Amino acid sequence: MRKRRAIPSYRRMWGTPRPGVLRADASSAELVSRIRARAERLVERPTQQLRHEADELRRRVRCDANLCESDVVIAAFALMSEALRRELGLHYYDEQLLAGLVLAAGAIAEVQTGEGKTIIAALPAFLHSLGGRGVHVATTNEYLSRRDWELLRDAYGMLGATAGLVAPQAPAHEKQAAYACDITYAPGYEIGFDFLRDQLARRSQQISPLGWRHQQQLGGGRTETLPQLQRGHAFLVVDEADSVLVDEATMPLILSGVESSAHTEAGACRAAAELADALTPDVDFCIDIRTKCIRFTEVGWERIHQRIPQGRLARSWALTVENALRASRLLRRDVDYVIADGAVVLVDQHTGRLHEERTWRAGLHQAVEVREGLTPTPERSTLARISRQKYCRRYRSMCGMTGTASGAERELLEIYRLPVVQIPTHRPCRRVEEPGRFFATVEQKLQAIAKDVEERVARGRAVLVGASTIENSRRISTHLSAQRVRHSVLNGVQDEAEAELVALAGQPRRVTVATNMAGRGTDIVLAEEVLASGGLHVVGAEFHRSTRVDRQLAGRAARQGDPGSYQGFASAEDSLLVENAPALARAIRQRAGAEGECRRDWTHAVRQLQCQLEQRDRSKRRQLVARDRWLESAQETLARMA
Repeated sequence: MRKRRAIPSYRRMWGTPRPGVLRADASSAELVSRIRARAERLVERPTQQLRHEADELRRRVRCDANLCESDVVIAAFALMSEALRRELGLHYYDEQLLAGLVLAAGAIAEVQTGEGKTIIAALPAFLHSLGGRGVHVATTNEYLSRRDWELLRDAYGMLGATAGLVAPQAPAHEKQAAYACDITYAPGYEIGFDFLRDQLARRSQQISPLGWRHQQQLGGGRTETLPQLQRGHAFLVVDEADSVLVDEATMPLILSGVESSAHTEAGACRAAAELADALTPDVDFCIDIRTKCIRFTEVGWERIHQRIPQGRLARSWALTVENALRASRLLRRDVDYVIADGAVVLVDQHTGRLHEERTWRAGLHQAVEVREGLTPTPERSTLARISRQKYCRRYRSMCGMTGTASGAERELLEIYRLPVVQIPTHRPCRRVEEPGRFFATVEQKLQAIAKDVEERVARGRAVLVGASTIENSRRISTHLSAQRVRHSVLNGVQDEAEAELVALAGQPRRVTVATNMAGRGTDIVLAEEVLASGGLHVVGAEFHRSTRVDRQLAGRAARQGDPGSYQGFASAEDSLLVENAPALARAIRQRAGAEGECRRDWTHAVRQLQCQLEQRDRSKRRQLVARDRWLESAQETLARMA
């Protein structure tokens, strides 16, 4: 694998208070001032001259200039600033220019919610496009890619830079054209899948019979080569970098075929489901709630092997029964998956979004289908796969933006060589963090949330309720309806309608219930009445496994200096506590009052638990990276031996 270029020398602009974290100093402020002064001189110049200056800068960079030279960066940022002003009527704040410098230097810019990440990304994208190697801007979903591309393509075009959009269902020739552009917008997962498709195409060419190409040429025939979608991996801009590079890093990118050679028999699945229902917990099998592992006892093994069905099985009977147990005991509808149009669709546990292209492997997906009374679909074979860490390291340089990089600085630096720079907000944050509320049962918690929302709405507030799962969003909706609180529910539908509903969440007495990532990236504009009554109030219906996810939700309130508030709710029956801290759950139940609520705020104890879980998850991700590096070393050794 080709080595990445060294990260540009950001240390001349920023000091390092602790490993992986940088802060702006006086020299960066001087660069921002020079960019702004240069941009002001461009205001009176005709558009044709802007294009001419951009072309001259492009020729200079492609001849001998370094992209990291201060005068190149200043010129590129000033041109992009003026193009944005002319096309959209927008002006960059000093903080946005500073964030652009951080990204251009190959680092993570911790930019708070609502600070304009979309237009910030245009600065490093245009700068690195001058080199002619291509820039990939990776967003979290297709809607955001299209929105950002449509917003900025004319500004890029004014400066002679082409911008393309990769749609997941687009034909190959359209994707080729998009990747051939100077700047390419696409969902991050689709960029990875297209890389795997190119790898498959190369592999199919490599296994042609020996001498086949030579024979074709001697016979006057043409040696056709399969088209490659991508032209290289020069520079990558990652939106919501912590979600992509950290939270989802344990899920590799897997390109699946239509059907596997190991086809799960429907009869075997149904027999395993019947047997799983007959098995007794703690007698025939045990389940580790924390690790989600199933272990059969000696009695269970004996019962399983007494019920082996006749005929050929695609895999071991014990694994088929284990899949049936997992489908019935561990996987939950509207939490881990939903039924949509007669099919099992997986739910991303980090984002709450639906992913129709994903399936469980080794017969588990078919076991869930049988559990839901559906006909099991053919299994998919794995054609190619790559970990997200390994794929991102293919780029010569990369950068990212997020509002919640704090807490993952060391990991981002260690695995991706990406330091974190904390960008100040344009206006002081006015968010009020209210004490957490804790309850003995989930029902008592949901009743309290509904009453709290009703009271705030009566005062003219707008309220956003964050739910961790689709099931929880529906339960919250039921309690709000019981209180006769009008509301909207967003739980995983990934399209423009979602963004439109979230954009309306700032209207007076508007209540929106949403899963973690629903509508993320959409600006919530607050009405004057809402601003006067205290701004948007965000309710966290439960604490998440990672503190960063909680901060992402809280960051929806008090954007761009607006007023706002956040409050977290939890119960002793929440999965976070039941699975990972049963002692804490017991303490909450014991100290609950007559109405089920504790007077004590247990937030600090929950934060300690989250830190422990985050450390455990970091260890898993480090193991994946170590495995990737071992495999790369083994492949290089075999190549030398050959």
